[in-house]
Amino acid sequence: MPAPEFLLRSYPLPDDVGAHAAAAEEAGWDGLLLTDTQNLSMDVVGSLYLAASATSRLRLGTAVTNLVTRHPAVVASTFATLHHVTGGRAHLGVGRGDTALELVGLRPPSAREFEQQLGRLCGYLRGGTVDVDGFGSRITWLPVAGERAVPVDVFGSGPHVIAAAARQADRVTVTVGAEPERVAWAVRTAREARAAAGLDPQTLDVGAFVVVGVGTDEHALAELVRGNASISAHFQRGAPSSLSTADAAVVADVSAHYDTYHHGLEHAAQAESLSEEFLRRFCVIGDPDECVQRLLGLIGLGLSHVTVVGGSRDIDPGVRERSDRLVATEVLPALRSP
Repeated sequence: MPAPEFLLRSYPLPDDVGAHAAAAEEAGWDGLLLTDTQNLSMDVVGSLYLAASATSRLRLGTAVTNLVTRHPAVVASTFATLHHVTGGRAHLGVGRGDTALELVGLRPPSAREFEQQLGRLCGYLRGGTVDVDGFGSRITWLPVAGERAVPVDVFGSGPHVIAAAARQADRVTVTVGAEPERVAWAVRTAREARAAAGLDPQTLDVGAFVVVGVGTDEHALAELVRGNASISAHFQRGAPSSLSTADAAVVADVSAHYDTYHHGLEHAAQAESLSEEFLRRFCVIGDPDECVQRLLGLIGLGLSHVTVVGGSRDIDPGVRERSDRLVATEVLPALRSP
């Protein structure tokens, strides 16, 4: 099995994204993925081009964009262009887009609607003709000779979206926390759906989206990851039957108090309700050795990649960067050569 890839999830901050991307490349990350929530942060596409100009190896993309405010044809053309000008470094992370849509008064697509959007996106990227309500739509300049299509990586937490990703996309990144039982369930769901569609399950890359904090002060680490943990906990609401009774109650409480404008913040009602015990289970936090052992356990479930999410959006950037740097210098080397 090839060595897993490690991608850092961060934020589109045009004032310093170039320096941030260069530092991520220097630190040894395989990729840098930026959020795409138009009401909460600056534009991701401009930020990705700035990151591209400051790097030469790093894969660059989204975690995640959506296919409603950004039409599948627009997304395909945008990321195929980024792929072309960076020498094949684009990484297209997509999801249902709950937060980005709710903040402009739109509802997220159902799993069935999302799969239709996803199928169109993949069709455009592969240079095919896409059926849009009876109209044959295509991007005339794709495919580009000699270039591989942009890889499509679907981020999902519930069984229906994970299955849709397995049928349509190149990759699925499961967003179910860091407990081995939950990750194993999601990996199994993806591979079974791939096989049921008549496709080889081994041709699907399955990874995990994991909130990680490295240090020695457990309380400080819990505060570091609290906001991002609340996002992932909120996303579990679509699959309550896969949760324990206690965790289902936590997820229900988070969702009942969820304030979309405080999405991903440490100081938000949905984040402050999370206990440190839950955070220690749901995230990977601890000293480098503890984090290495927990992540090795997850990788051993068959993961091809791990998207690492660090400090919450309102955490001091220096504190967040310090933890990310410790992940890169003290954790990743051990994961690459266990």
